[in-house]
Amino acid sequence: MVNEDQVNQRYYGKSGSSASHEATRARIHWMCRHARRNRVLDVGCSQGIASILLGREGYEVLGIDLEDEAIRYARAELAKEPAIVRSNVRFMTADATKPHDWGPFDTVLLGEVLEHFTQPERVLANVSGWLADGGVCIITVPFGLHAFHDHKQTFYAGRLAELTDPYFDELTMEVHHRYLCYAGRKRSLRFRRPDNADRLKRLIRLDEEHFLAYERQYQQGGK
Repeated sequence: MVNEDQVNQRYYGKSGSSASHEATRARIHWMCRHARRNRVLDVGCSQGIASILLGREGYEVLGIDLEDEAIRYARAELAKEPAIVRSNVRFMTADATKPHDWGPFDTVLLGEVLEHFTQPERVLANVSGWLADGGVCIITVPFGLHAFHDHKQTFYAGRLAELTDPYFDELTMEVHHRYLCYAGRKRSLRFRRPDNADRLKRLIRLDEEHFLAYERQYQQGGK
């Protein structure tokens, strides 16, 4: 089943609710703000909005997606941009679980990607290999349970930290509009650092704070 993600339409307020429009814009802008240096790989780029926004700011971007239709849409959107933006961005159909001789990239975006895999560490291992030394991986995933036919993972802060720690040193992890937003720097040595009690407490507080807010909203009959 094709996912038919409509991220561009939601970004521009052409589909979905006003809340989803606001959340989509906030999440994509958060990812773009954390991009580093110049070369960017946008994994699971969907309709291409993050790639195009970064291209407008002078980044050199490669956007990839598994779905041909998404790439066709992204290319059509890019064709509307000025020549200088078109020269900064390209899109192609590709599988991030397979080895590729790409890179090195300064930044890799994984926007709502990992929840679609039963073994997301395969993607993260490849991403680590495609990143330059000191490069940054930027991840967003739904916080908690989001009902969708192709979601195979449920993420809380602790789970995302556990998954990313072998590959990246966390720079920040936040929750915005019911999405976990993470940025981590590529690790120079691939070994698990000793547990940090303060960090563990912070992750537990992050999970508890937002889970409690959603429980209250649910009990009050909100959505």
